[in-house]
Amino acid sequence: MNLRNLPWFVLGAVIVMLIAGFPLIASGYHLALGISYLYFTVLATAWALFSGPTRYISLATVAFFGIGAYTVAVFGELLPWPLVLLAAGIIGVGVALVVGLSTLRLSGIYFVIFTFGLAELIRQLVTWYEVNIHGSVGRYIFVAISRNEIYWQLLALVVLVFLVGWLIGRSRLGLALRVIGEDETVARHAGIDTTKAKLTLFAISAFFMTLTGAVMAPRWTYIDPAIAFSPMLSFQVVIMALLGGAGSLIGPVLGVIPLVILFDVLSAYFPNYFSILLGIVFILIVYVLPHGVVGFLQKHWPRRSQAPAIAILRPAARRSLLAVEQLRKSFGGLVAVDDLSFTIEPGEIVGLIGPNGSGKTTVLNLISGALRPDSGEVRFKGQPIVGLNPYRVARLGVARTFQLVRVLPTMSVIENVISAIAHRERPLWGASAERTAGGLLMRVGLTDKAALHAGQLTYIDQKRLELARALALEPEVLLLDEWLAGLNPTELGEGIALIRSLQDGGLTIILVEHVMDAIRSLCGRCIVMNAGKKIADGPPATALADREVVRAYLGEADA
Repeated sequence: MNLRNLPWFVLGAVIVMLIAGFPLIASGYHLALGISYLYFTVLATAWALFSGPTRYISLATVAFFGIGAYTVAVFGELLPWPLVLLAAGIIGVGVALVVGLSTLRLSGIYFVIFTFGLAELIRQLVTWYEVNIHGSVGRYIFVAISRNEIYWQLLALVVLVFLVGWLIGRSRLGLALRVIGEDETVARHAGIDTTKAKLTLFAISAFFMTLTGAVMAPRWTYIDPAIAFSPMLSFQVVIMALLGGAGSLIGPVLGVIPLVILFDVLSAYFPNYFSILLGIVFILIVYVLPHGVVGFLQKHWPRRSQAPAIAILRPAARRSLLAVEQLRKSFGGLVAVDDLSFTIEPGEIVGLIGPNGSGKTTVLNLISGALRPDSGEVRFKGQPIVGLNPYRVARLGVARTFQLVRVLPTMSVIENVISAIAHRERPLWGASAERTAGGLLMRVGLTDKAALHAGQLTYIDQKRLELARALALEPEVLLLDEWLAGLNPTELGEGIALIRSLQDGGLTIILVEHVMDAIRSLCGRCIVMNAGKKIADGPPATALADREVVRAYLGEADA
């Protein structure tokens, strides 16, 4: 443990001990309020563990909460209390894994709708089972757990969820989820197994939600599906997390503190208008504090810059590196790539050129795994890579930039690079990752901007950052998609020199480009495409003088 964090742990331990003594002096109402604070803290923090970094808005909180409560109702009198909690946690994680495998490919509004529907589906299934199989509407819970014990168990969950969140926030998993939240396409091409990362944290989040429902169940004595699966709970948790700031571990607590009191007042004095007033509160929070209290404060917190170091590229092996064989890809009636074949040798810079719409970017997408071809094969060092996820292609040694520059705008420049360093085939973490990232930033001329948010960079600097992130994967093949586009003559000269230095370091490059001066200066060979087909392949001077190439660029009359 870092000694600098020790005073905070001591302070936290003292606070926890003081809070633990609260039931010994609290009245009935204040103890009930304390229980509400604790269980909403666990739920909001668990929700933020997953939804905060990924920005996947989940309304499934009550589904897992209700599963925990019903587990107690079924097993509470049959098993010792620790085994009941263990069973609840296992069931919750099992449901999360099954649901997550089928739904975490969704995003945006589709994921929101599905998670809301999931909670309703589970409620209806439980209702059907209770009425038709068990022969009752609900169940009584006869478990000898006092309110004091409920309070202490919830406090233990609060401590545990904060500890787990703190560890995740300092792990490669935490970084992976932040990158996913910024740009999931970039995450896949930076070597991150996005499905595994999302599924892992979704299950962890569900585990805490399910345990919270189990711990809270004895407080009710009697439960039915309407109580255990009330959809209002999911919305309350989302509001609390968003108010405090879901992107920070401490943020949800800042939302729980005022909103527990507010919800208590609204339900006591305006029970008939509670849903309407809750909606108004939600709208105000999103409008006034879209990033929460913590997000508002973080705008004024300086970010620590990192010391650079020199990174050395891994030399490419001296053998046939990349082979594209009869590749074909169509979109409906449009054939974007038509029976394309070529090979790339180690150390080459090959220009992939052609008129707009000729299929060049589609070829890069097929090589990098972003798209799957209709037919054909792509081999990297003799190994077929068609059908592999982009993160696996990236880890094998094929990195790319994008035609429309893609950086992680709210993460720092150096964090953008570390996101790839931490998930490549030979990952680094901590100080080693920072030093390597600093060296790559020095190489592309961004050392003095390491601490800035990537969204603050100019367009040209964002291109440089995207290149540094690609190099962080230690690639053997680099796919550059119009990386030199938009540069002025001075920047173009610097860019050409940088690309040539990468070749000198042993890197093989496929360069999609419209700047013919760069093609002539850098490329030993050009592959010319038109309407998805290869129409020429050879040295730039020969390929560009080919009559069919001239016709493709200038038209029949000018040819």
